Amino acid sequence: MTARDRQGWILVASLFVTLFVVFGSGYNTSSLFFPQLLKHFGWTHARTAWLTSALALSAGFGGPLIGLLLDRIEARIIMIIGVALSVSAFLIASRAETFGVMLAAYIVLGVGIAAATLLPASLIVANWFGARRGMAMGFTFAGTSLGGAGMTMVGNFAIVHFGGWRSAYVTLAAPMVFIAIPLILWQVRSRPPEARKDDFVASSDALPGLELSEALRTRSFWMVSAAQFLFACVAAGAGLHLIHHMINLGYTATFAASMMSLVYTCASVGKLGMGMFSDRVSARVALAVNFIGAAVGISLIFGAASVPMLIAFVLVFGLTLGAPLVLIPLLAADSMGLKRFGTIGGLAGVFNTLGAAVGPVAAGQIFDSFGSYYAAFDAFIVLCILGAAASLACRTLEVEQARLAPAEAAVTA
Repeated sequence: MTARDRQGWILVASLFVTLFVVFGSGYNTSSLFFPQLLKHFGWTHARTAWLTSALALSAGFGGPLIGLLLDRIEARIIMIIGVALSVSAFLIASRAETFGVMLAAYIVLGVGIAAATLLPASLIVANWFGARRGMAMGFTFAGTSLGGAGMTMVGNFAIVHFGGWRSAYVTLAAPMVFIAIPLILWQVRSRPPEARKDDFVASSDALPGLELSEALRTRSFWMVSAAQFLFACVAAGAGLHLIHHMINLGYTATFAASMMSLVYTCASVGKLGMGMFSDRVSARVALAVNFIGAAVGISLIFGAASVPMLIAFVLVFGLTLGAPLVLIPLLAADSMGLKRFGTIGGLAGVFNTLGAAVGPVAAGQIFDSFGSYYAAFDAFIVLCILGAAASLACRTLEVEQARLAPAEAAVTA
């Protein structure tokens, strides 16, 4: 292993830990706080779900600006700002007494998570790795789901032993300050040293890929965007309401939190496995297979009143829950290249935002109207099938460039 390889894998480990404590605490504990806030404030399911939707909306609509900045300045600067915003949001949430204040905290949290986690991490890994990019992305993004597993249990422990949900917000903010910020400052770099001999923007311009204006004219951009929307709608919608659904089935809150932690543990295995699978069969095929697996997993929840069936659901759905976080950036790199990876990823991420905003509120509204989540689960199965179709409709970068060439030649002529 060369010094460059060692440095790359150390960077992967650093990003893993950062995503563990920031994304794991900031996003993946939403389902833990959902029943706590319902009980404390007496809000409707749909209104409480708007907190998660607001988080997703702020993250997504901040994504294009964050992506644009990532193509121009070092990622560690943006990530540090993102962590600081996330910490501030949790501290505000811990003192909130009204829906408006809590909503503001979740909006700030969304911007913080977007700046500190998924988009910068995917850009960094894409720049540092080539042939083993899927494996590296899988290791990195396993941090989000393992973080969800670990920080859900930490948050639940704080709720039970440290005085409730307000203390849990403060407890989850602490690792961001004392672990994530020093690690980012010490280790994170956007590109390998040899890629930064010239100025930052010039080194980006030299990478293979499409300009944003070209990407917008490709089928792949819109199919990647559709996959973003469909994945986020299912993952955010199902993920937020799972603990509450299990409680409604008669399970205790602690058991439900444990099952949610197991979902996230399985998701980390799925990310690594599907990342390695994509290195063999392409991100396009791997993402389609994952969407079909998610549809099968969700169908198992209809028998979740039985513990064995619940465990089967947790295993199958968990393995597919987080893998698109790895596979969609890989698919974007395969289809549109690295030249404007941050800008294109940030724009496509808006569709992820829309899905993550629609899913939780729609599922909450369905519960408020019908007294159960089963109609929502039916809809999520259909969305997974559509996601598989969108994945298979994407093309390689070479094909997209070849299809763009005649139009560009006509313009120059």
